[in-house]
Amino acid sequence: MSVMLQMLHRLVWFTIVACLIAFMVLTVMGRLVFARAAGEDDPILVRDELTHGAHHLSGMVMVPSSCDELTLDVQEISSAMYEITFSTWQEPSVPCDGSRTPRAFRDVLFAPAADALFTATLDGVALPILVLPVRPAGLGTSSLDARSPVIHHP
Repeated sequence: MSVMLQMLHRLVWFTIVACLIAFMVLTVMGRLVFARAAGEDDPILVRDELTHGAHHLSGMVMVPSSCDELTLDVQEISSAMYEITFSTWQEPSVPCDGSRTPRAFRDVLFAPAADALFTATLDGVALPILVLPVRPAGLGTSSLDARSPVIHHP
């Protein structure tokens, strides 16, 4: 009987540990799937309209709430690297509902068109971005630049 009791005891402990491990794995995987479905890991699309010596950057960024406004600044990090710094501030006259809200941005950067790379942050937190270089219709035979779009992860 002692052997049967030990086997039952081990089976109960094995079941408890297996259930705890399964619960933890499902919780972590569920959060990852939910974050992916919500688009939280998707890169910010930045349209880079190239003209002679200038980059016209535009796109949309999700801000934390409906009362948050968006400002941006582009700084040169090196001769070919630029950082787009997005900052939010709360508009006191707008009621906050706490839901994420899209905000458009547009800026002009005077820099050579060739080989410019961009990174981005939102309130100090790195953002993945996808820069889509575009040439205006009057500057070439194709509206897309010869460079392929590059995704930049922090």
